[in-house]
Amino acid sequence: MPKKKDAQAEWLLKAMELAFQKKKGLWAHSMLDAVKGLTAEQAAWKPKKKGAHSIWEIVHHATYWKDFLVQRLEGSTAQFSDEESWVVPETTEEAWTKAVARLKRTHNKLMRRLREKKLDLDKPFPGEKMTVGEALFGVLAHDLYHTGQIVLLRQLQGIEL
Repeated sequence: MPKKKDAQAEWLLKAMELAFQKKKGLWAHSMLDAVKGLTAEQAAWKPKKKGAHSIWEIVHHATYWKDFLVQRLEGSTAQFSDEESWVVPETTEEAWTKAVARLKRTHNKLMRRLREKKLDLDKPFPGEKMTVGEALFGVLAHDLYHTGQIVLLRQLQGIEL
């Protein structure tokens, strides 16, 4: 892979970390900043609008998506289920703490798997109709999009960030 592509892949990986890790945010709050300090009750709160998601559901969805990509990188042919990705089985304080910890672990595992590989951004992503570059950019955009939703849900509840 030419050096330019190495630099592009490294930039995407760095941007993914900035969008996710505490106190790193890409021009805004990171995902971990956005979920910091929330109680289970705050995380489970939903606006009255039909179809609106809670912060907890968003965290579960982001974790599910990252885990799906890890599985694909490890050779699995598992299928992504959007419906399953939003299901939160229980809403206790312990379950919320575990959900945030799982999000961190899954993100870190995805980053490790990506860094272990020689990334060719133009190569097909395993088992998908997208390239590696599109998958990486997709994770970045997905985290930023959902972080914005989490920040808005905090604001609607009057919770400072």
